[in-house]
Amino acid sequence: MRIPLGTLLGGLAVMLSSMNSYGEEQAVGATVLVLQRSENHWIDGYFSSVSISPTARQAPFGNDPNDLHLYDITRDREEPALLKGNLTELKGAAFCGSDSLARLGRAGSGSGWFLPTPGGEMLATIPDRSMPTCSPDAKEIAYFGAGAPENPLLVGLRGKLHGYKPDGRVTAMLFSPDGSSFFYLALNGDGEGSLSQINVTTGESHLIAGHLDISLFGGQIALAPDQKSIYLSLASDGAPSNEMRSHPHADRWLKIYQIDIATGDRHPVVATAGRDNFGPAVAGNALYWVRSEVDDSIVTLPSTGGVSKEVIAGGQVPMWNLDGSTIAYFFGDTRLADEPLDVDDAIVGVNSKGTRKTQPSIIVSGYHEDFPPAWSPNGEWIAFHSHRSPAPVASYHGNGSTDDIYLRKADDVHAPEMRLTDFGLETGPAYWSPDGKKLLFASWDRSGTLGISKLWVLTMDPETGAVLHKEMLPLPGDIHSVRWASWSLDGKEIGVEDDRGDDKRVLWVVSADGSHPDKLYDYACTTYCGLDWSHDGQSIIFSGLAGNLLQLFSIPRAGGVPKQLTHDSGNLMHPRVSPDGRLIACTRETQSKQIWKQPLTSR
Repeated sequence: MRIPLGTLLGGLAVMLSSMNSYGEEQAVGATVLVLQRSENHWIDGYFSSVSISPTARQAPFGNDPNDLHLYDITRDREEPALLKGNLTELKGAAFCGSDSLARLGRAGSGSGWFLPTPGGEMLATIPDRSMPTCSPDAKEIAYFGAGAPENPLLVGLRGKLHGYKPDGRVTAMLFSPDGSSFFYLALNGDGEGSLSQINVTTGESHLIAGHLDISLFGGQIALAPDQKSIYLSLASDGAPSNEMRSHPHADRWLKIYQIDIATGDRHPVVATAGRDNFGPAVAGNALYWVRSEVDDSIVTLPSTGGVSKEVIAGGQVPMWNLDGSTIAYFFGDTRLADEPLDVDDAIVGVNSKGTRKTQPSIIVSGYHEDFPPAWSPNGEWIAFHSHRSPAPVASYHGNGSTDDIYLRKADDVHAPEMRLTDFGLETGPAYWSPDGKKLLFASWDRSGTLGISKLWVLTMDPETGAVLHKEMLPLPGDIHSVRWASWSLDGKEIGVEDDRGDDKRVLWVVSADGSHPDKLYDYACTTYCGLDWSHDGQSIIFSGLAGNLLQLFSIPRAGGVPKQLTHDSGNLMHPRVSPDGRLIACTRETQSKQIWKQPLTSR
């Protein structure tokens, strides 16, 4: 069973902002914000990596080859030339040595990982999908080959690597200062982590601690100056609970822990209420770490543009009901240990001015992620995207999880959920056609090319909720990958957000059968930005980049120059026009990654 509905919207427990640890070194004294970088990538930004160099002078940000950045922490400035080095194309980077970089990319006729050497960069035989780690003198190297069937963890001197078989996927690695010891975190299929140590000289390996509640998305670990303990990020000091992973507001934010190498005992040293702290590094006599700052809300604004007004904090991706008196949305903490397993759906009542008039209540709740529901025109049904699983899962692709469109009676939260599809991957929200006979959504095809999203239509029986026909619309070749789509008010056309790669988007309008493409506009967008039609059907409202922020724009259906509707200090996405055409509801988000510092003192 899930957590009782009455507790799902409860507040977060208050945690200590910092705590003394046991052991030889303690994190004490005032914390200092060293560097902050804003994000505009919505969900992708939550999992964007940040690492700190062994000297705490540099920090690379990002996973996307088209959005990698290297910062000089001491000067608070970006170093693009240093990041790219001598490569003609850069796809990734990792520290190798004190401040030297291993780079993934292309130089001349060679491509792959290039390691630093006294004579320059040297092409290595490390698989592209692996992330190498080097000893401080860069003479030893380690990497995890996820596709290797036996001994996928390789550790040792360059050219003399020894294989080890960890208990799961290796998510963090670290050499001791003299290179004699190697530490690594592994995540097994049950969602539990383990911390182990390898004697690089003898090859002996032993477990320091198991059943750890680590992040599903990896990170960084650090060795204390006395080399008696390890700093790492954990959601709790015990084993993870898959049941609690599904709770939207569980106290499972990542904290920096110190774990004794000899005993495995652990204690938190840094924690922040409602925020993840992760990626620890130790340099000199200071502890550094990364903090993720994310604030979301559902806001409304006039459909002609203007200042946004908050409706409900913590909500994302709004949906109006038929008469505009209710807004549905999804909610759940953006916890790196669990997200998006903790996402459920709620509704709030609003007045004609978009002001909230009721407390939120649950409309869809179950194991794994739920996207907000769309009401059928006859008011009988809600359709929604979900990763529903029959039991709690440990990860996004956990056994039993789905990725499809579901249907349920609109007015009964306990009514059975009917799974309408069985072919989805990265499925988006579902939208009813105005006549209530079709459902429209974007999704990858499990049997097709992964990463390319197609446009799908389900023909429905409005009375029984049965699927009469399913079809992938035969879109023209000019449309590459559908990120978002929306019916026109008469159901004769569909607006399409087309992802062209590298943050390039094209706004299209196609006929309801996918034919007669009409290209309206080229623009930039960093995520699933969203679009909708104006109440009179003469314009399309969409989200796109204005400078470094996502804002709302309106463009005539016939094409032309877009009008910027908002100049918000946050990112605005996923616009939905109210049924009377007077308001736009959308997601508002501010997001950043911060690097913090705190002194260490010896007992």
